[in-house]
Amino acid sequence: MMATKVAEKAKATEKAKASSVRQLRRQATDLLRQLSPERLQVAIEFLAFLREREEWEATWDILSDPKMMAMIRKAEERWRKHGKEAFLPWEEVKKALR
Repeated sequence: MMATKVAEKAKATEKAKASSVRQLRRQATDLLRQLSPERLQVAIEFLAFLREREEWEATWDILSDPKMMAMIRKAEERWRKHGKEAFLPWEEVKKALR
């Protein structure tokens, strides 16, 4: 019963986040439509910068996590020893996560 309540709360939180993200995307789109072509180009360049920075931050988070790096090194070693047979195909992983 407790697990059900936790799951329901998690679903509600995810739904609220998705709604919030949709609202933010609509707001961003509305603002972008109001910009001059020159300012739109600046906005696009800034958004590309933000996306790249987010990617680098995620990479740094992984590289600075000793447990994650140990898992990566272990997987690399398995790959060297056993090749792709030691791993699940990506399609199978995606199915398992659904």
